[in-house]
Amino acid sequence: MTSINTHNYLSADNNQSTARDAYRRTNQCQYRTLPTVLTDLFAFKLCDLLPTRPLPIGIRRTAPELVYFILKITSQARISCHIAVVALIYIERCKHALPKNAIGDQDTIHRIFIASILVASKYLHGTCWGISQKMEEGDGLADDELPNWLNNARMAHICMRFYTLQEINQLELCFLSLIKFDCFINPIEVQEYLIRHRQDLLL
Repeated sequence: MTSINTHNYLSADNNQSTARDAYRRTNQCQYRTLPTVLTDLFAFKLCDLLPTRPLPIGIRRTAPELVYFILKITSQARISCHIAVVALIYIERCKHALPKNAIGDQDTIHRIFIASILVASKYLHGTCWGISQKMEEGDGLADDELPNWLNNARMAHICMRFYTLQEINQLELCFLSLIKFDCFINPIEVQEYLIRHRQDLLL
């Protein structure tokens, strides 16, 4: 099997104390948004997920433009490359679980994207893979209000123009049901995914 260097995407150290130490060392560093190759891969995989039901005549599209939406959510939620890759694997599982004749509404892929990011973040909660999501004092909240990790309430705040907390809770549950709550990610599976998409990711 072809071997590639995945150091820039995934770290093998899941120790929580190491994650805290790593954050202290990098606390002064500004969060870096996802590279374009990753956001483009998200857009491609989501658009390829399922066909969209045409809007009735006279009805305007209300769902945000997909690439803008991906950039908004990933940057405001401080999504790291590690979380993004796990979310992409979840989207792949979702595609395999969808009925053959499934058709989505205008914002179905937006909902799937949110759910995949949310579940991936929770799966990597407390590990060095998710360390980018710790909010800093300058984010406008009091110290006791700072959430250390992405949760449903924080996602609802980021998506407040589009989805309520109740809708976030519902779409997360629907997504988990669709992938049969199969959230475990084997490191070998990550390696194989990166190998399959090495050209897309410029690895």
